[in-house]
Order: sequence, then structure tokens, then C-alpha cells
Amino acid sequence: MKSRITFSGENKNLEDIVNLYNLCKSALLKCKENIKKGLEIPEEFIGFTPEELDQYFRDKIEELENLICLDLLAAVEAKLRIDYLTRVYNRKKDNLSRIFRSIYKEKAERASLEEDILENWKEQHPQMKKYISDYKSALQLRHWLAHGRYWTPKLGRDYDLLTVYTICKNLVDYLQI
Repeated sequence: MKSRITFSGENKNLEDIVNLYNLCKSALLKCKENIKKGLEIPEEFIGFTPEELDQYFRDKIEELENLICLDLLAAVEAKLRIDYLTRVYNRKKDNLSRIFRSIYKEKAERASLEEDILENWKEQHPQMKKYISDYKSALQLRHWLAHGRYWTPKLGRDYDLLTVYTICKNLVDYLQI
């Protein structure tokens, strides 16, 4: 067997990511309110109209949501890859683990998330097909965010933070990973 990957233990859970979002969003809104009240006006905001200030903070919250969506999707990917490797390393006997061991012999830790891991989950657990398909579709958002957003994405639907969180939470809960 090839050398094993050492898990860092630094992978995140979904609730911690959402808690960070809530904290950062609250801080942004408090900053905006302090500026509006004239309590604290950083130099870069001098001369902003109320509309410009509102737009500035809407843009920052939208950017925060994009970053959190990326983090949520990446956290689920980590869970899926850890599950894949754990099944291989522990030589579990279920069909999915046997399939993963076969993939590992050829690709080791370089197994494709979409084709090797998710597709085999879907084949072995067809009752999870909707959750897996939803996550695979959301990966298009992840790719766009992770690769610098240089193209106009064709995502097939709108993704907001609640949608991405729900997709990720459903997958983690139903696959029990």
C-alpha cells in the first residue's frame, strides 16, 4: 500500500464556519452604524454619501458570503476525502469501501471528488442521490470562486449562503460523514 496521508485535524465543521460568518457580518454592520452615527469615521469613508456607504457594506457582506460559501463547500470536500481515505486505510468491508480501495490502487489520494468519490456514493446509496447531485452542482460555484472568478459562471441556479449551507448540511448529515 502507498504511504498514508497524515490528517491535519485542521478541517472545519459547518457550524464553526457559519458562526464566523455571523460574527463578521455583525462587525461589518456595527462598523457601518458607527460611521452613520459619526462615532467613528475611518479616513477612507470621508465624503461617502449614505447611499455609497450602504452599497459599500452590501458589497462587503456579499463578498463575505462568497468566502463563507467557498469555505463550506471545501469543508465538505475535506470530509468526503477523509471518509474515502479512512475507508481505504481501515479496509472496511462494505461495497463502497471495496470500490474506494480499488480506486486507491490506481489513483491513491488523487481520486476525483466528483467522478470517483461522489459518483460511487450515489451508486451505492441511491437514496442519497438528490443530496449528492445538489452538492455536485454547487461545486461549480466552488470552482468559480476558487479559481478567481475570471469567467461568467453558468451555475444553473442562484446560490446564496443559506442555500449552500443547506446543501452542505444535508449531505454531511445524510452521508453521516
